[in-house]
Amino acid sequence: MSHRTKLLLGLGLAIASALPAAAGESYSGKKCPEPTQVCLDHMATRMKNSGWVGVELDVDEKSGVMTVNKVIPGSPAEAAGIQTKDVLYALNGVRIAKENDSELMKARKEWKPGQAVTYTIKRNGTDRQVTLTLAPMPADVLARYIGQHMLEHANVEVATK
Repeated sequence: MSHRTKLLLGLGLAIASALPAAAGESYSGKKCPEPTQVCLDHMATRMKNSGWVGVELDVDEKSGVMTVNKVIPGSPAEAAGIQTKDVLYALNGVRIAKENDSELMKARKEWKPGQAVTYTIKRNGTDRQVTLTLAPMPADVLARYIGQHMLEHANVEVATK
């Protein structure tokens, strides 16, 4: 079995685009290169204004396959009918795969609340189209994601002292 990384995407696959340009590396096991305050300010501004889907995913690092492991109650994902164990296969017609990362990240950076996006999901061997309307990220979810990333900064800072 390939190594799996839990990727928190309650913010709809936008957390990496919410970080300063190189900071997305922190989710691949590398240290966020930005100073803590710069990263905090950027995340708070970007994530507050980004569209939110409301799922948490397991991402297979080898294949890039994204499997839903949690649908946040009250989220756009829940309203659209996305379920645990669904596999996100494509976003707005672009296959979700490592070779398309730059195209997908570019599209995600433009996400705004109220915008509709369409996922192709695989459920029980069948492809389905699911369209949802992105929402603003709830304050408690925003605080949780920023807090988790800031803990990464704190852990790295303590380890280097």
